[in-house]
Amino acid sequence: MVMDTLAAFFERNITAVYFFYGLAFFSLGLAVWLESGRTSEFRIVRAMAPLAGFGFLHGFHEWLEMYERINPAGTANLYVDVLRLLLLAVSFLLLIVFGILLLQTGDYQARQQRRVIFGWVGGLIFVWLASVLLTFRIYDLCIDECVTVVDVLTRYVLAIPGALLASWALLLERRSFAARGMSRYGRDLVLAAVALFIYGVVGQAFPRPSILFPSNVINAELFFQVFHFPVQILRAVMAGLLTLFLIRAFRAFEVERQRHLAQAQKAQLAAQREALAIEHKASAEKEALNQELRLAVQDLSVLFDLTRKLATTLDQETLLGQAVEEIVVRVPNVIAGAVFLPRGSGHLPTWAAASGFDGIAEEAFRRDRAEMTAEKVLSTGRPAYCNRVDILTLLETEASGIDSGTLLPGDKVCLIGLPLVNREVTVGCLAMVLEPDVAPFTRRDFSLMRTTADQLSLAMNNAALYQEVQAREVLRGELLHRVVAAQEGERQRIARELHDGIGQMLTGLGLRLAAIGEHVKTDPERAQMQLTALRQLNAQALEELRDLVSDLRPSVLDDLGLLPALQGQVAAFTERTGVPVSFSVSGRRERLKADIETVAFRVAQEALTNVAKHAQAQRVRMRLDFGEDALTMLITDDGRGFDPEQVLHGSHNDRRAWGLLGMQERVALVDGRLNVHSVPGAGTTVDVVIPLKTSEGRDERTRQDQAVVG
Repeated sequence: MVMDTLAAFFERNITAVYFFYGLAFFSLGLAVWLESGRTSEFRIVRAMAPLAGFGFLHGFHEWLEMYERINPAGTANLYVDVLRLLLLAVSFLLLIVFGILLLQTGDYQARQQRRVIFGWVGGLIFVWLASVLLTFRIYDLCIDECVTVVDVLTRYVLAIPGALLASWALLLERRSFAARGMSRYGRDLVLAAVALFIYGVVGQAFPRPSILFPSNVINAELFFQVFHFPVQILRAVMAGLLTLFLIRAFRAFEVERQRHLAQAQKAQLAAQREALAIEHKASAEKEALNQELRLAVQDLSVLFDLTRKLATTLDQETLLGQAVEEIVVRVPNVIAGAVFLPRGSGHLPTWAAASGFDGIAEEAFRRDRAEMTAEKVLSTGRPAYCNRVDILTLLETEASGIDSGTLLPGDKVCLIGLPLVNREVTVGCLAMVLEPDVAPFTRRDFSLMRTTADQLSLAMNNAALYQEVQAREVLRGELLHRVVAAQEGERQRIARELHDGIGQMLTGLGLRLAAIGEHVKTDPERAQMQLTALRQLNAQALEELRDLVSDLRPSVLDDLGLLPALQGQVAAFTERTGVPVSFSVSGRRERLKADIETVAFRVAQEALTNVAKHAQAQRVRMRLDFGEDALTMLITDDGRGFDPEQVLHGSHNDRRAWGLLGMQERVALVDGRLNVHSVPGAGTTVDVVIPLKTSEGRDERTRQDQAVVG
């Protein structure tokens, strides 16, 4: 009796059942859709979109069925049935897509993933359509029966397989939750899978009654007769449970987010601690660098003042006196200093300059130890030190004791002797006495004193060079006077040769030509004899002119070729300037065309002249390469250099550029190229490449070689 009352209640309120049935699925779709935007490592996140679509569409389907029950005689029921069946089929297809996406455990590419989905969904749609068309072909059905048959086939072909696939996928996804320590949320997935299984397999196994087997026996009416409530109640309850358990399982996303947030905060704290440690370390290093910088600035200030003092004079005696006084005043911990110069074997060195020694109480210490230290330095060329107790000891600059400060203890008055070097030759000794009770002697102290000695050495070298320059200037003036006199003598000789020799011959030629003009008609034989004499006189004049011209051009260039001419030019340059020239030749040494040899010789001559005039070089390298297709000549010096762009292309060129422009013009006449590479303070390189003719040029050189050999 109670069961009949319950059945009657559900039958009267079946519309409300459909409403809550649709509401449960709509809530499922809404809950899943709200969670689908999360970023998570769980695979279920990438499959939540079709599951949300399944919930929304299936909810609308149930509400349409509710609408049909409210308006059973509506004129638009056919269109509503078509829309309802379409929503039913698409919703179950989305459930199938959800299961497929959730089962794909590998890193599928988008194209491969779409291929799998289209394969499964397309196959099920084909089976569903085929079964619908086959049923329509076999049975003669009315409109209502067709709607019922399509509804039944949709549940058999799409709903039941989709529910099985999705339930299985949810059960497998439980492993992913357990692997991340979220087993409690995995159990909710299991319960959701059970609810989905009951809804999709059990609930869809009782469709509307139809002519199809087994719906003609096992259907919704049978379920109502057995359980006394409609199958829609079962479906709605399972839909609600499915929604509930999925929402509970989705709480794992929040836990995962909290974990990631905690890890990020932990990483941030670690990064902050590391940054703080780095900041402390950088601060300590900065302080150490600042301390080093202060000491370096102090040392540089000392060296700058000393350099400025040394630059005030080039007289060596004045220079040494000022330098020693400045060292005693400016170098820390130095109370006295002296400069010693060698005086010959067996003699103590000479006191060239001294300052501060009058303040030292022990006269013996001043004389004996200072002179002994200087003698040791001058004889060995290495630094030395001594004190009141220790025997004179050679100071090993590379010893580790200098760093630790144990080599020279600070509780003794110590004297340091440093060599003064000129061109790798020890020319003097700088002796410095440290004040008593000074801190241990460190490498920085030694480095400062060594640099001070190097500056004094450089100043002494400059003073010596200045004296040499003055002597050379006197010699250069005398040489210039001799050169001018030689030039004037050479001009007088050429003028005399032209006047006395060729001039008289030309005068005789003119007189005899006038005589021939008088006798050419009256006495032809005499005119003929005079013409013969004129030819001899002309040949003699040409020979004397040729000899005169050959004196103005080196004959070795024409007779022996480019290589001997350059060797003579290099030897003359070295002899003239004192700058050594390294001359090297590579390739096959052969004669070239006369214009090429002339250009190469004149360019080398002008380049060496520029080195002598402007470069202030210490060494010159000349390299000549006889290539197959080109003659290459490279002339390099280590002089002061210049800016080629400013000299060659500036708006204020001076006369120094004329030689370079002339060299470029000469090389261009033989289709060659000349490049000048120079940097101020880094020397100059003149690079010349002159192309050689491949056929005609080689034949010409061959003929010249044969002529030389002959």
